[in-house]
Amino acid sequence: MKLETFFDPIQYKALFQSQLARNIFTNYLAVIWMGGLSILLIPFYLKFLGSEQWGIVAICMALQGFFNLLDAGLAQIMPRDVARVSHDPDACLKTYVIYQRTYLFLALSGFLIGQFSVPWLVDHWFSGGNSFSAQDSWAFHLVIVQFLFQFSNNANIGYWNGKQLQAMANFRQCAFGSLKHFGALSLVYFWQADAIAYLIPFTVVSAFEFFTNRHAISQSLKGSHAQPIDWMDYKKLGSEGGMLFVGVLIGMLASQMDRIVLSKYVDVASFGIYVIVANLGLAVMQLQHPLVRAFLPRMTQDLAGNNKSSFRRLAFGMTFLCIVPCLVLALLSPWILKVWIGNPEVVSEGSLVLSLLFCAVACNAIYQLIYQRVLVSGDGRWVIKTNAVILILILPLILSIVSIFGITAGGIYWLAMTFLQLIFGLLWLNMQSRATKD
Repeated sequence: MKLETFFDPIQYKALFQSQLARNIFTNYLAVIWMGGLSILLIPFYLKFLGSEQWGIVAICMALQGFFNLLDAGLAQIMPRDVARVSHDPDACLKTYVIYQRTYLFLALSGFLIGQFSVPWLVDHWFSGGNSFSAQDSWAFHLVIVQFLFQFSNNANIGYWNGKQLQAMANFRQCAFGSLKHFGALSLVYFWQADAIAYLIPFTVVSAFEFFTNRHAISQSLKGSHAQPIDWMDYKKLGSEGGMLFVGVLIGMLASQMDRIVLSKYVDVASFGIYVIVANLGLAVMQLQHPLVRAFLPRMTQDLAGNNKSSFRRLAFGMTFLCIVPCLVLALLSPWILKVWIGNPEVVSEGSLVLSLLFCAVACNAIYQLIYQRVLVSGDGRWVIKTNAVILILILPLILSIVSIFGITAGGIYWLAMTFLQLIFGLLWLNMQSRATKD
């Protein structure tokens, strides 16, 4: 590039006016807004609710995260499938309806399983089966209701991501997310300081969000003609994404295993501290998602022409927006917790955990560069094998060290898991390189 071209403002104006740039910008704006809002409000929630009730909220978050395993990769392949037919409104409508029904079926299944499982979880799992009040138990039932609507809404977000209408999706997510927190903070402060007051606004707004988003998409497709859908379409979805679904399911299970194990073996207050620290550490992982969401549809289209420019741009963005910042934050973890929370107990128990989580996120960002190529290539068998091996290797690790290290075991678990992911990813990349040469 010539020097005068590099400094030409017209070039940058065209870049920032492009759809890709708008998507990346709004994706990051949404991540910063939603992540920042949650992070800024956690000290207030902890202060108003107290350690015990915040611990109940933390368990509810873990419970919802577990049932989100039912997504099993749909959120990753729906944008790809919508992008493939984005030029055909009728095909877009058919694709949206297929995924919408699939999400709704999974949401209802999770809802029923969750409601029937709560009594057993309260009596035998959470905090080692320590007794909870009847009101605490109702909080666990309520979060499953929130899951029903929030999970079903993934179909709407997946459609907009595939159509590269991410600015619209981000705006709506920020608006509804802000409304949830505003309602929760208001009820906790003005009504009653418990987990029920926290969860009611999240549940009500999640239901409203699902129905309004569904209506907006239906209106945008109003002129399209619905193509017939039969069981073969769902069979095709299962056969095409089946291997990937299983692989992602195992990977998502591995990503939730720290909270699953810790929710049983540590007390409610300590688990609440872990969730505070984990929410901050893993929130930084969200820095990857705006880039991935923006580039995945383009990488899918570039694959046909053997064009690797999108991959190179993604690697550049990941390095300077994810990897380097995470390594810097890992060194500043004690200071961050001291300024953010100001609670000596949280700083003492959580500093090392947060440093380990930041290092794990940096490791995961490197792996994501390889995983996006795996995802576009559709190598679901490899995903199953690697994620299964990783889970088999690291599950005994956290079970054996949790009694010694307490919540620090969660940070060790995450660093070990992401390091193994990276190792297996590099092996896959080497195999692909050899296959291409042959």
